[in-house]
Amino acid sequence: MVFVPVFLLAVLAGCGGGERNGSINVFAAASLIDAFGEMKEAFEGENPGAEVRLNFAGSSALLTQIQQGAPADVFASADEEKMDSALEDGLVEEPRAFVTNELAVIVPEGNPAGIESLGDLAGESVTLVLAEDGVPVAEYTEALLSNADAEYGEDFSGRVLGNISSREVDVKAAANRVSLNEADATFVYESDITPDIEERVEIVEIPPELNVVATYPIAVASATQNEELAEEWVEFVFSEEGQRILESWGFEPAG
Repeated sequence: MVFVPVFLLAVLAGCGGGERNGSINVFAAASLIDAFGEMKEAFEGENPGAEVRLNFAGSSALLTQIQQGAPADVFASADEEKMDSALEDGLVEEPRAFVTNELAVIVPEGNPAGIESLGDLAGESVTLVLAEDGVPVAEYTEALLSNADAEYGEDFSGRVLGNISSREVDVKAAANRVSLNEADATFVYESDITPDIEERVEIVEIPPELNVVATYPIAVASATQNEELAEEWVEFVFSEEGQRILESWGFEPAG
């Protein structure tokens, strides 16, 4: 379940009481929904009395929430830039990279637009959706397309970006639009091709030499109200069990 700003209001409303012990708020990139959801169950099972509250959104939105005082105990970003901004603002402590990811292009089942290669995304009749500007997957996509200009022509990236018909709140929303056949294609992380959509989409190969690697850092928030439990969650992410869960959802180990 994805928590939206209503969740944040509820958390803020409860911050004045004494019930903070035993609970943490983990702010995590939308692409971590499935993996962190499973990890929450495993962590709480291993730590009776602990509660992990998950708040998912695009990393840029999460950074803004934390900058505005939202009560995060842990921040997990889909890119290092957002985490670096949080570190520069004194909002987090000692970030560490915990997984990597790569981009993939997905099209609806049956591939109605006939997109067979990355180069086909520049076609005049192609309709793309993409996450909002500033969301890491959109920034990674622009970097990939810039890499591809040398292969498909220096105006290639501009033509592909010109085919974007809508911007979605995060990568999961963009993937869902394509799985429902509401757009011809989108860029997602490989980990986003989960069982709930894989039967409704097809994958278009991205030449490995053009793809980019997304690095995910995690850190305890400087304003955490439960530093011990927050640090235990971060250590669980790096544990053998945590890494196994992440890999089962399509992520790769960092480093």
